[in-house]
Amino acid sequence: MRSSALVLFVCAGLLLSGGAILGVSTSWNLFRMSYYFWTTDVGVELGASILFIAGALLCLPACWLASLVPYYPKSISILSTLMVLVTAALVLLSTGMTSIMALSKATRDPSMIKTSMLRAMSVESQDLAVKNAFAAMQIELKCCGVNSYSDWSMHRRGLPSACCGRVMNVKSVDRCEYPLYNVGCLRPAVNELRLFVNSLSVLTCSIICVMAVTLFATAYTLVTGVADRTKTLQPLRRRASAPPASPRPAPAPPRPCGPAPPRPAGADKRPQGSYKWKSTDATGGARRASGRREAFSVHSSRSLTRPGAAARGGATIG
Repeated sequence: MRSSALVLFVCAGLLLSGGAILGVSTSWNLFRMSYYFWTTDVGVELGASILFIAGALLCLPACWLASLVPYYPKSISILSTLMVLVTAALVLLSTGMTSIMALSKATRDPSMIKTSMLRAMSVESQDLAVKNAFAAMQIELKCCGVNSYSDWSMHRRGLPSACCGRVMNVKSVDRCEYPLYNVGCLRPAVNELRLFVNSLSVLTCSIICVMAVTLFATAYTLVTGVADRTKTLQPLRRRASAPPASPRPAPAPPRPCGPAPPRPAGADKRPQGSYKWKSTDATGGARRASGRREAFSVHSSRSLTRPGAAARGGATIG
C-alpha cells in the first residue's frame, strides 16, 4: 500500500504539470487560431478541442485527491472520488483524440482546406467576420491570398491592407499596392495545424498514460484497504456471532494471614462406628478360624474309623 501511495503522489505532480500545460496551450492556440473558424471548414474539429480543456481542468482536483492518498490510504470516499474524476478525464481526452484524428486527416489532404479558403475569400467583401479573419490570418502567418497574392484579383480590385502588414482602421484605406508577403496562406496554415495536432497528441497521450497509472494505483489501494478492513473486522464478527460464555465462578476469598485458629475439643477423636466395624471384622475372622478347626477334627475322626486304619496307624506309630 505504501508503494501505491508513493506512485499516486508522483502521478499527482505529473497530472498538475501536464494538466496546466495542456489547458493553457490549448486555450491559447484556440484563441490565436480563431480565424480558422471563418476561413476554413475545420472549425468543428478545432471546436472539439474544448474537450481537452475540460479534461485538463479535471486534472486539478484529481491531482489534489491523489496527493491526499498517502495521508489517508484507507479512505474509501477519497479513493472512489479520485477514480471517478480520472475516468471522466480519460473519457473526455479520448473523445477529443477522435477530433484530432479528423484534423490530422485534413492536414494530410490540404485540398479541402484550400477549397474552403477560396470559398471564404469570395464572400470576404460581404461578411465582416470573414474579412477580419482573413486580415488576422495574413498578418499572423505573414502571407497573402491562398496560393499567392494573385488570388485576390478574382474577387476585388486591389489587395487588402493586411498583405502589406497593416491593420485596417476607419481612417486608412483597405488597399495595398505592393504586397509585403508574396507567399500564399495555404502552406503556412497547414503547417500550423499540423504542429498543433502533433503537439496536442503527444501531450494528451502522455497525460492519458499518467491517468491510466493513477487509475490502476487507486484501484489497487482501494482493494488492498478493503481487504485489510475485512481481515480486521472478521474476528469481531466471529465474537459477535458466538454464543455468550457462561459466567465464571466467583473467586475464593483470600486466606487470612497469621496463625491457624485453635481446633475445638474432641475434634481428633474418631467416630465409634469405625471401632465397631473393626471389632465385627475381628469376630468374623475368629469364627472362620474356629470353623476350620472343627472341620479338620471331623475329618480326622472319620479317617480313624476306616478298616486297616488302626494297623497302618499302629505300624506307623511303632
